[in-house]
Amino acid sequence: MRNLTKIAAVGAVAAIAGSASGAVILTYGFTDLDGSYNHPTTSFQAVSNGNTSGDVSRLAAPGGTADYNPGFAAPANVAIHLSVFNKLGNLAQGSGTFSIFDADGDELRGNIDGVWIGGSLGVYFNGDLSNVVLVSNSPDATFDGPNGGSFSDALPGIPPYEGTFIQLFIRTGGFFTRSFGGVSVQASGEIVPGAGSIALLGLAGLGAMRRRR
Repeated sequence: MRNLTKIAAVGAVAAIAGSASGAVILTYGFTDLDGSYNHPTTSFQAVSNGNTSGDVSRLAAPGGTADYNPGFAAPANVAIHLSVFNKLGNLAQGSGTFSIFDADGDELRGNIDGVWIGGSLGVYFNGDLSNVVLVSNSPDATFDGPNGGSFSDALPGIPPYEGTFIQLFIRTGGFFTRSFGGVSVQASGEIVPGAGSIALLGLAGLGAMRRRR
């Protein structure tokens, strides 16, 4: 009976955590990143260039969107670095980092872990984000798009945050069998409260259950 009680309590926390993890704080999406792969080092990168466009949007109130139009200039920058390892057929593992700088040097960054999938149209990557932080390097307390739009960098919850690398798509043939460069890449993701925030919500939920008893 005691074990069943423990399982029920864990289930309650898991349900609360699942609800919390669905509360997306930020999303980002970019097209026409410049993708390249170094076969000897098994390293892939996608970086912004003159054709790159996209945005970073805060969904948690108060919302806002930082806009990136083609031709945006430094310090605004987008960079994704991923390894390719444990290849088996058209599947492989990948891990690395992402970094997005705004118009005055504030940085959204984090770690990436996931799976590469080879397809007939190109190569896909899907994975998870961890240790995501928004580092304020300017005094304005906002994340500013190089082409307009901004949002408060005081994000809800406790950093570091987590999230999902919804999809990265490389329009290229082959599955990391050779080096390549100058390939168009699309990338998007979403960021949710971190484990610390979810754990606090879970404890708060259990506390409320005890008070109701």
